[in-house]
Amino acid sequence: MYQHHIGVREAASIGIIFIITKIFLPFQRSLAEAGGTAGWMIAIIAAIFCPLTWWAIRGVLRNAKQGSTLIEATEEIWGPWVGTFLNLAYFCFFFAITFLVLREFSELLSSDILPRTPMNMILIFLIVPIAFVAYCGIESLGRICWLTIGLIIGSVLIVLIGGLLTHAEPNALSPFWGTGKSRIIMSGIAKSSLFSEMLVFGFLLPRMRKSREWGRAVWWCIAISSITLFSTTIVYLYVFPYPTAIRLNVPMFEVSRLIIFGRWIQRLESLFLIAWLISAALKLAIGLYCTAATMSQILRLPKVQTLIFPLTLLVYGFALLPNNEMTAVSWDGGFLRTYGSIFSIALPMLTWFAGIMRHRMRRRTA
Repeated sequence: MYQHHIGVREAASIGIIFIITKIFLPFQRSLAEAGGTAGWMIAIIAAIFCPLTWWAIRGVLRNAKQGSTLIEATEEIWGPWVGTFLNLAYFCFFFAITFLVLREFSELLSSDILPRTPMNMILIFLIVPIAFVAYCGIESLGRICWLTIGLIIGSVLIVLIGGLLTHAEPNALSPFWGTGKSRIIMSGIAKSSLFSEMLVFGFLLPRMRKSREWGRAVWWCIAISSITLFSTTIVYLYVFPYPTAIRLNVPMFEVSRLIIFGRWIQRLESLFLIAWLISAALKLAIGLYCTAATMSQILRLPKVQTLIFPLTLLVYGFALLPNNEMTAVSWDGGFLRTYGSIFSIALPMLTWFAGIMRHRMRRRTA
């Protein structure tokens, strides 16, 4: 099978967009609910555990045949039966990310932008271009992400600066430990799943031309993603002090609505919405590609594109399952953001250790 190649910038951009797009959903509100005025600390603690995913993925790939993806390496280390079972868990994880984020962004458009448009039509308008971008492959995805990452980060930066300049409460972060030191620490550990999308590097690293550049791509991704998640949370708590912060469905969109730079620069949320929709479309395309890539490698198909459109229909069907926006948000928070670290940290770590033991046993018998 022909292997597409990507560079450091493309790999880092894919990882960053795949991780930070959650800031346009009720991400900041969930941290405020868990930590109160100290919700920003949860983002910092979660970021501390983020390198574990990177070290685990690197360990798995280095204990398998050169050029193997995380899926191929897992099957090689564990064998066909156990490996396939673990890979199906990865498939369910990427699939859940794709259909839940699709429904959440569709609800955002339905409630704030297109209130009279039926939900199924919004889903179709989103899923068609997403499927086309995913069909183009990981190399095209990387280039698009690299071209648009500046627009996305720039729009977020403008919103943060505008929110602080126009609406900020100096004593908003008081008390310092919010809901309590022990709860903050435990919530931070549980929310290490905020970076569970780092699993995408299990597909990206084997596609890079030089293995010595793996670290550069991953550490850039970790640094920028951590800063973005932290800064959006702390600015949100400054602009909307607790308990108002736990009542807003789309925090960043609400912050953008407050920005007023004089008489002629108002209502900027319509401009920022374009960048945010691009970010959402790219995240969904990445999730759909990873879902298809996982299943194609489990089935040993020669091309990923074969499964893109069948899985697109399946994603569309599952996106209609939640009864409303709150159900979709609760599924996201109750499943992905609670147990996501099992897929992104525990399973790769376990596979890494199994690969180490496998090599030791081979050396003893040699």
